[in-house]
Amino acid sequence: MKTIAFDTNALLNYRLERKPYFEQVKKVFNLCLEGRVEIFIPEAVFLECEWVLRSVYKQPKSNIVKFFQEILLIDNVSLKDKKDLELALNLYKNSSGVSFTDCMIIKQIENFKPDEFLTFDEELKKIYKDGD
Repeated sequence: MKTIAFDTNALLNYRLERKPYFEQVKKVFNLCLEGRVEIFIPEAVFLECEWVLRSVYKQPKSNIVKFFQEILLIDNVSLKDKKDLELALNLYKNSSGVSFTDCMIIKQIENFKPDEFLTFDEELKKIYKDGD
């Protein structure tokens, strides 16, 4: 099966229905839903996309989370670690004052299982301790 990798602008064009690229991205998603292509989305694309949607387009966190959750439900959408992203998204959804990027950092650190986590961010320390 053919795999098509997405950059941040492709995901944003789809989410925001930006012309003239929306139709092209929508077609790729439809092919993916039909099982004819696979879409690969790097984790960094989700991080950048969240920042742009929140900071530039002022979209609420709940809308961003819902959009990402819908993307993750598609069978032929691949990520390096889909489970990590799902866990980070859930942490982000249920946390206040913590960025999506920080949630991804926490999940990756938890998976690595270091002996110690050095941060001067008190919210991150609390979340990391709560995860123990």
